[in-house]
Order: sequence, then C-alpha cells, then structure tokens
Amino acid sequence: METYTAAKPFVDDPGFAFRRAKSLKGLDLNSIDPPIVDIIDTLSHVAHCFTLQCCWGHFVHDGQPSPHGIAPLANYADTTTVEYRIAYMAMCIQNSPAGLRFYNDLKRIVQIDSKYIQFASADWFWNQHVNSYIIQTEPDRFKTFDTAKVAVAEALHLQSIRNRMYEAIGKICNHHKT
Repeated sequence: METYTAAKPFVDDPGFAFRRAKSLKGLDLNSIDPPIVDIIDTLSHVAHCFTLQCCWGHFVHDGQPSPHGIAPLANYADTTTVEYRIAYMAMCIQNSPAGLRFYNDLKRIVQIDSKYIQFASADWFWNQHVNSYIIQTEPDRFKTFDTAKVAVAEALHLQSIRNRMYEAIGKICNHHKT
C-alpha cells in the first residue's frame, strides 16, 4: 500500500461492534477475487475482526494481459517482465484478548518469507478504522507500492509465497471463527 507504515499498537475502539456489523451487512462475496472468497467468508465468522479490503494478487504481462486475471502465472517468455499487483488483506481487529491472539497469529505468517510478506498498518485504513492491519505479499523493496515490475523468476516466487500466505490466513481464520 502506498500508505504502508509499521504495525501500530492497539487503541481503544468503542465503535468496533457497530462498524463490524455495518461491514458484514455490506459484504458482497461476489465482489471478492474467487480464490479468496472462502477465506473472506470464514473471516466474517471471526467475531474479533472484519475485512476492509483484499486482493488475490495478479500478474500482468503480454501472455496474461488482464489486470484481474486469477490464473496461475503462465504463457510467458523467460525474459518477460511481469507487473505484479499486490496480494493483500486489510482488516480491522478488535482490541481484546481474542483480537490480540488473532493479531499475533497473523503476524507470524511473515515467517514464511520475511523478504516477501509484510504485516503492517496502512495510514489510509487506520485513519478510517483504528486497529486496522494489512498482511501483504510484495517484495520488501516495493512494500510501499501497490504494483511492482519483476522478472519471471521472482514472479513465480511471489506466486508461491502469495499462495502460502493465503493458505495460512485461511487456517488462522478457521481456528478463530466462532
């Protein structure tokens, strides 16, 4: 995110329950990238969290020109430069013991590959929803941007890391759902 900042500490948020209910009422699973619909659906059953925004992460190049394509990276030349559009999930987490456990579980996902996964805050989200956090797959050198131009070898690595990140998020959401 262009407004990426280090993860901020929790603050009091007396409006959390109201904003969570409003978010869930407006949740349209048909607007979510298909590979992460189940994760977002499961997350909607985690009482101490709600989703703000998310993206599967897309690879755009001559062989896959759609900026919304979800197919695995394919049809490229080895010399291709790929435009990678960031995979991320932004969420608001309740300042509570259960919320802190959820936060800590998500934060551990970075251990999959700390050069490509970041857990942070984003000012734009925080200004609208305190206690909002993002987990994203992006090369560390581009962590403050929504897109990055990378070589095919790195794009293939990003694809693998993105898939592992979302698998881990799914498991954590299943563990925390109520």
